[in-house]
Amino acid sequence: MSNRFLLAALTLVAVLPTLAMAQAEPAQREGSWEVSAGVGAMYLDGHLAGALAGRGFADSGSNLKRLMPAAAVRLGYNFNNNIGFSIGTGGGLASGVKYLTPFAALTYTVNLNATTSPFITGGTQFTRITGNGRVTHPTWGAHVGVGVRHMVSEYLALRLEGRMGIEHYEQTPGKKTAYNSIATLGFSYFTAGRRAPPMVVGPSCPACRGRVDTVYVQAPRPPVLHKCEHGVAPKGAKTDQFGCLVLRDTLLLEDVHFEFDKSDITPEATAILVRLGESMRAYPELYFEIAGHTDSVGTFAYNYLLSARRARAVRDFLIKEGVPPSRMTAVGWGEGYPIAPNATVEGRALNRRGIEVRVKKPF
Repeated sequence: MSNRFLLAALTLVAVLPTLAMAQAEPAQREGSWEVSAGVGAMYLDGHLAGALAGRGFADSGSNLKRLMPAAAVRLGYNFNNNIGFSIGTGGGLASGVKYLTPFAALTYTVNLNATTSPFITGGTQFTRITGNGRVTHPTWGAHVGVGVRHMVSEYLALRLEGRMGIEHYEQTPGKKTAYNSIATLGFSYFTAGRRAPPMVVGPSCPACRGRVDTVYVQAPRPPVLHKCEHGVAPKGAKTDQFGCLVLRDTLLLEDVHFEFDKSDITPEATAILVRLGESMRAYPELYFEIAGHTDSVGTFAYNYLLSARRARAVRDFLIKEGVPPSRMTAVGWGEGYPIAPNATVEGRALNRRGIEVRVKKPF
């Protein structure tokens, strides 16, 4: 009993430091499908382990292990920002005994559209246990759990989850209820969710009618003035008559570099990002994607996460410069979109091409 509660407490403690990191991010994951897969460990109830060993489930001459490697997959649908439903299966293998646990669950997420989103889950499960030609299963089962997702791109998230299963084994002598725990770390992939309906904006007019008492007068609409006076423009970037960057397609910020293995904004990049922030504020109708890239040095996963951290650092800086968070998304592409061969020093330098700012149409 004490081991069971200790494991549950450790699982919760592992999740708690991440729960405090929840931060809103502009996304629309309501109505999205979510595919998850993860690996971890399963911890078997002590009374159930003794009963299985006594009935000859384990391989001959081996003790039935209670702690074993495990894996889980699931398919879910997110009805809205908080509520989702999923089905899946988990399993483990130790001492020649296989544990296969299909389950169905309801999930409550604090904020599905946040960068970091803690959740709680609960539902039914049914473990089929096989070993040494023998089979057993519970008459009923349920589970509860906690977890957290952390977005590493617009559609991909790291997922950490711990679940406690509660199952009733009628054929087990003595104590009938077993408590089996599983903890997994993996990824969740989201499909595109429902988008909020676009705001309908009326056509601009050179003169607007204003009512003064009962008399209509023609009042010219003042021009939208904007000036970009701070920071410096990137080399080769076009500017308009007000000094603002011309934002139309993709702007490559070649001089926004980062130190090795870091995502901190350097002093050289600060001046460029200040001018970029002013320019973004001058075009309130546009939305932007902040994209990070790396070369092929290092593993694919490492480069992917590093580029995502750097893109988020640029987005966070622009938010402090007054650009609304809802108009920007940050995504890391790692080594996925090279513009030159990675076999040469020159090619790798080009693929470490800093940050790209892509202009996107309004939703």
